[in-house]
Amino acid sequence: MNVRLTIAGVLAATFLVTVAALPVAATQPSVVDVLAADGQEFDHNWNDYDILERAVITVLDAKPGSDVAALADSSATLTVFAPTDRAFRNLVYSLTGSRPGSEAKTFNRLVKAVTSLVGPAKTIDTIEAILLYHVVPGNVPSSTALGLDGAKVTTASGVKFRVRVNTSVRLIDKDRNAPNARLILDRLDIPAGNSVIHTINQVLRPINLP
Repeated sequence: MNVRLTIAGVLAATFLVTVAALPVAATQPSVVDVLAADGQEFDHNWNDYDILERAVITVLDAKPGSDVAALADSSATLTVFAPTDRAFRNLVYSLTGSRPGSEAKTFNRLVKAVTSLVGPAKTIDTIEAILLYHVVPGNVPSSTALGLDGAKVTTASGVKFRVRVNTSVRLIDKDRNAPNARLILDRLDIPAGNSVIHTINQVLRPINLP
């Protein structure tokens, strides 16, 4: 079986279904608008993006001039690799050894874990750096990502990750001790204004974490 052709077929079909399912809006949505499409509160769905959205808002509340603001700009042209809420709970488990029972507890424990690692003065900057590590300038559709096997991709944080394509599409981050993120094949090429969102199952780590 030609794995690349098989993945490419899944990605193409996913793109068509995703575009067809989205309503036509009067104005283009930003990445944050799309992340918040199901509401701006924590819920019981671990497969959406409530924790990622809250992390973006937290950074912008503390640093309105942050580069993270591009995620709220519908005119920005970006590729965002969006971890699900479950991905953030996996990160909290890796850092603390506990699996919180709710999204709110997951976010709160994530902030506490980051603070314990870097100190209160650097908490927001660290969350900002993690968020920007999930952003790549330009609109990179999944069909292009499929052809990047072995390539190093420079993120908005300035730190690179490597793409590996075999039976899945993996993003190799800077933490050698953590599981690498995989693209969730049926949740790719989600349009957000001029940008595109690809869903991933783990949070990318720009540095080694415990």
